[in-house]
Amino acid sequence: MAMKAIVYEKYGPPEVLKSIETQKPIPKSNELLVKVKAIALNPLDYRIRRGWIRPLTDFNFPRSIGSDFSGEVVEVGDKVSSFQKGDRVYGMSFQIFSGTSADYIKVKASVLSVIPDTLSFEQAAAVPLAAQTSLQALRDMGHLEKNGRVLVNGASGGVGVFAIGIGKIMGAHITAVTSFRNIDFVKELGADEVIDYTKEDFTKLDQKYDVIFDCWGNKNFIKVKGSLEEKGIYISTIPNVKNFFLSLKNIINQKKGKVVLVKSKNEDLETLKGYIDQGSLRVVIDKIFPKSEIIEAYKYLETKRAKGKVVVSFE
Repeated sequence: MAMKAIVYEKYGPPEVLKSIETQKPIPKSNELLVKVKAIALNPLDYRIRRGWIRPLTDFNFPRSIGSDFSGEVVEVGDKVSSFQKGDRVYGMSFQIFSGTSADYIKVKASVLSVIPDTLSFEQAAAVPLAAQTSLQALRDMGHLEKNGRVLVNGASGGVGVFAIGIGKIMGAHITAVTSFRNIDFVKELGADEVIDYTKEDFTKLDQKYDVIFDCWGNKNFIKVKGSLEEKGIYISTIPNVKNFFLSLKNIINQKKGKVVLVKSKNEDLETLKGYIDQGSLRVVIDKIFPKSEIIEAYKYLETKRAKGKVVVSFE
């Protein structure tokens, strides 16, 4: 049975994306078939689409795009007992192999969860990659403790917004780095202090932090190490060659510099679902685009001015 998918056949700008007709996937016994209702866009999408990690992606064209998704279960594999047909679910796919920009996708039960009761499909799609990145970075890599001091660089973006919320849930003191345009926005999200990067460079200030979470990618470990406490940890979301080398070097030596490579886990999505349903974690969407305007959606994301998430509705 045929379906529509949004793909690209060569690396390039958003204009390389196009809609094609392809075969509807057939789930294996340990998988589910999900009718996609919405996807959220992430910087990872356009980095892959531009060819930043060619050795891992050259083999698989045409490529669909997107990691985050929400949707409805339409078919359940024989070995899956935790979900049933009709469930509203959300999760993320490992985009190196398969994106989520299609009418239907097949996924393993271990990478998704039931959508929080309080969220629409569009809101749910905004959660998986960005929120799990923040959760795994602060909790698992940063070992953040109550009253710990966290600096979030790039605090108004998709990951940064969740980092503020999750940091506050964990009882931390949050310093947000953003531009003057978003000072009130990040304060409303719960930031205790704000540094306007257009006026001040946090690496030149006296304050030290237990965790520096670089969601923007413009401050490597060498630049920030003077702003870390003795046992402080720098965590970057940008897995470029320079950051990877610095991460490896410091894991071997002082374990102070790390790169977060998010993994979708049912238990982490369940944790986030609890936070959201309790009202302690907000989902912030800047804009929702229809599927027919996915090129415009990526153009907007790539301005790097979005506050929170950019979502594409497949309804």
